[in-house]
Amino acid sequence: MSNERWKLPDISSSMESFHRQNEMWQREREAVFQDRNPVVKVCEALRQYVADFQASLDEEHEVGAKLVSFGHSITFHVQQLGFTKPNIVTFVGLMESGERVQLIQHVSQLSFLLVAVKKLGERPTKIGFVWNE
Repeated sequence: MSNERWKLPDISSSMESFHRQNEMWQREREAVFQDRNPVVKVCEALRQYVADFQASLDEEHEVGAKLVSFGHSITFHVQQLGFTKPNIVTFVGLMESGERVQLIQHVSQLSFLLVAVKKLGERPTKIGFVWNE
C-alpha cells in the first residue's frame, strides 16, 4: 500500500477554509437580518418623515415631538433620532425648560406626533440620525 492513500489533508488549510466559509455565512446572515429587521425599516421611514416635515418649516421653527400617555402630554425639541438593534428606537432632545430628555422605546410601541416648535437658538436645530451598528 502506498502512504499517499492514507495521507491526511493539511489541517491548517482546512481550518482556514472553514473560517472563510464561516465569515461568509455570518455576513449573509447579517445582510438578511438588516433587510428583515423592523427597527431598521422603521428608522429609515422615520428619517424620511422627519426630513419632509423639517423641510416644510420656516426659519423660526424646528422639529418637536409630542408624546401622549395616560392623559399627559410632553413636547420636546428633537435633536437626535437613532436605534439600537434589534428593536429599540431612541429620541434625544430638549424640553421647553431646557432639560435634556431621551426617550427609549420599543419599535412595536412607537407613536409620536411631529410638531413645529419655536426654535430654541438663533438657528433651527436640524435632527441628527444615529445609526448604531
